[in-house]
Amino acid sequence: MKSIFLADAHLRNPNDKAYRDLLTFFKKLPKDLDHLFILGDFFDFWHGYQDVVFSAYIPILAALEKLSGKGIKIHFFAGNHEISWGPYLKNIGLCYNKGTTIKLDGQKFYLSHGDRLNPDDRIYHLWYSFIRHPWTLRIIDNLPSSLIWKIAGRLSHGSRSYNGTKKMIPSQVLSSSAKILERDFSAIIIGHFHQARRETFKTTQGLKPLYLLGDWINDRSYLVYEDGQFRFHEF
Repeated sequence: MKSIFLADAHLRNPNDKAYRDLLTFFKKLPKDLDHLFILGDFFDFWHGYQDVVFSAYIPILAALEKLSGKGIKIHFFAGNHEISWGPYLKNIGLCYNKGTTIKLDGQKFYLSHGDRLNPDDRIYHLWYSFIRHPWTLRIIDNLPSSLIWKIAGRLSHGSRSYNGTKKMIPSQVLSSSAKILERDFSAIIIGHFHQARRETFKTTQGLKPLYLLGDWINDRSYLVYEDGQFRFHEF
């Protein structure tokens, strides 16, 4: 069983080097790859319209469709930049709005973007609920997609912290991870914090790891699971 995990590509412009490198990376994926897990903020902004997609994403969507056609199972996890899925992505892979249990080689892993693991970040949780509320999504659906793209670009530019810096990992995130690992999970894998790290927690069942994914936009970082082992790589 071979799987790849990546997060935080923040794709927006097909001419950006990170975007072009990702297209090349997808072309070079191993033929025996079983799963591709995309753990959020893959897009700099994504809203799943019923009939259209943003033109900037046509090249990467075509690449993902090709991978799916080869039998690679693709998993999309919502980050803070994906507010709804829509039919297009659901036709390519499985879409998750929250942390999810994934089984590989008989082991259970907990996967999420990681942005909601801090229960004390109340402002963010309010924003998360507001931007995904059915009324908000209905308003977005009824505004010109070109206008939404411009607004999203400004909001994203103001909220980004991936310009060469790493996000601090709040202690609450580590506490939440420790609680999750007290259940029957073998490991947790999250993105959002833009740094490739492994944290180990002592649980009642023994030592268990939390894998924090590096980002694609800066480091071209990803995680590989093969033969029961996890390893960080850079493209």
